[in-house]
Amino acid sequence: MTSLLKRLGFLKILLVLAFAWAVSPALAEDLIKEIKDRGVFKVGMAESPPWQSPNPTTGEYEGFNVDLANRVAKILGVKLQIVPATWATLIPGLEAKQYDTVFANLFATPERAVVVDFTEPYSTYGFHIVTNKKKGITSIDALNSPDFTFVGQSGTVEESYPKELFPNAKVRGVVTNDIAAWIGEVASGQADAAFLDPGTLMLLKVRAPALTDRIVVMNTEDQLVKPVGLAYAIRPGDPHFLNFLNTFIRDVVRNGENVKLRDKWFQELAKAK
Repeated sequence: MTSLLKRLGFLKILLVLAFAWAVSPALAEDLIKEIKDRGVFKVGMAESPPWQSPNPTTGEYEGFNVDLANRVAKILGVKLQIVPATWATLIPGLEAKQYDTVFANLFATPERAVVVDFTEPYSTYGFHIVTNKKKGITSIDALNSPDFTFVGQSGTVEESYPKELFPNAKVRGVVTNDIAAWIGEVASGQADAAFLDPGTLMLLKVRAPALTDRIVVMNTEDQLVKPVGLAYAIRPGDPHFLNFLNTFIRDVVRNGENVKLRDKWFQELAKAK
């Protein structure tokens, strides 16, 4: 009797697995089929130039993620519809099915992954450490000393990260929205080092080349400090759609198009102001 019950239990497990295998492909194709039937790929975006933002003249969204969203729509054979949102409403709007996915410069964090499924990263956000050129600092590790002072915008990660990663160094916050103001302190020698993301570094190179000529970038883009992936978000339960987006992203990253496109839009932003 016990042996028979065990066999029956095993058969039940096999039936459940067979049912799941039979049903999941159909469910997985639902969103792509829905998009194709609708003829429109709906994408949620929150303003953040140059990743995605309205053109000041036309009001039409443009930027890095708009270009990639258009490519996805073309592959699917449908039109792109951008649904504007705020950063506060972006994920709730996705959950409410106001759009199919979020195409924005979202940080893919474990906390957010509880609510949404993230694609593979299409880019990485992190920080260069820049130092004053004349001081001849040759090692990042050497900065963890009371002899050196970091500077950063008050209340931002540019102020908190140095405190976390270089606890022995001094850290001074600067109350300003002008990045050139506190990076200028490093360039002038009033401070020794600062955290600076690659996009902002590109902007400064165009807008304030005299300033960037007086600083040294200590780490390359493949060695960014506190790196986090930028990824797209979809509702959980669409493995086929997620796999499609991941395949698309892998192709873009493998060909280096993500870096070229990012640099193009940051350069456009730098020239516009």
